[in-house]
Amino acid sequence: MKGLVKFAEGPEGLEIQDVEKPVPKSGELLVKVMAAGICGTDLHIMHDEYKYSPPVILGHEFTGVVEQIGDDVTGFRPGDQIVCITAVVSCRRCRYCRLGLNMLCSERKSIGSGVNGAMAEYVVVPADLSYIVPENLAGSDVMALAEPLACMVRAVIEQSQVNAGDVVLVSGPGAIGQLAAFVARSQGAFVILTGTDIDTKRLLLGKEFCANETAQSREELDALVTRYTKDGVDVAIECAGAAASLDTCIDMVRKRGILSQAGLFGKKIPVDMDKILMKELTLTVSYATERTSWDIMMRLAAQGKLAGIEKLISARVPLDNWQKAFRMAENKEGFKVFLVP
Repeated sequence: MKGLVKFAEGPEGLEIQDVEKPVPKSGELLVKVMAAGICGTDLHIMHDEYKYSPPVILGHEFTGVVEQIGDDVTGFRPGDQIVCITAVVSCRRCRYCRLGLNMLCSERKSIGSGVNGAMAEYVVVPADLSYIVPENLAGSDVMALAEPLACMVRAVIEQSQVNAGDVVLVSGPGAIGQLAAFVARSQGAFVILTGTDIDTKRLLLGKEFCANETAQSREELDALVTRYTKDGVDVAIECAGAAASLDTCIDMVRKRGILSQAGLFGKKIPVDMDKILMKELTLTVSYATERTSWDIMMRLAAQGKLAGIEKLISARVPLDNWQKAFRMAENKEGFKVFLVP
């Protein structure tokens, strides 16, 4: 089968290779991939900016159809469409694993970096970490967005505890910001999505898809926050991974509000901790997902609450044309680009 393999350092160490089709072991599912989304992590791996174990097939955002079932698997059958938790290897013994926080296990390995991922014709995943796609979404590749959506479930619902009636600011209208706004609004929050002067198209989609209001400048944002709140927003979620964006969030959130960091900066940045201290803000952060995040996300899916999420899929590109797809992702041409085997 074909797979996009990171086998050596540098962008030139990433290429389509013919690799052996995997065989499911006990407790595993062999899945024929429908689509795999390109994530920022995949771009970082291409440039050796994220830990990986070469040679490894990239891709952790995916959905596909079960083709073969390993021994000792129950609850699945060939033809089921599934999604899967990313952290497929953990020690199961440390304090974090015992708490169900597998992403924090020091021995954790994820598909697409530590073990072979889904930018291939087939992928093998553990059955006990997989979920069957609900009937209302079966047959569609939109559930390749399940992993980033679960990430924002963790950031917005589990960590930031957004409630109905909260006024929520989401800074950064990329795919992660759009999903954060989508989840916050699903909780009954009033959502303001903000960006910069280069985000016109993204903010237009945000107003259509996930936000009650959008702002393209600090002046517009100040006016909206003043109009809809008395003291500032209840929750500010930083999704851009930019120092200026974080400063805006700190300024806009009310005293004793919640400041949530969801974006990765990729470098050290200055932070006005005095302002955080003097406003007595609660700082929350979230790193990827845990099983509870997937449980909530799958309930939202089954309840039909993901309507419109397909608007984030900007392009579907054949796996053989992966270089074009990665360029699109790096150049931020749209939101989510899917590779289709």
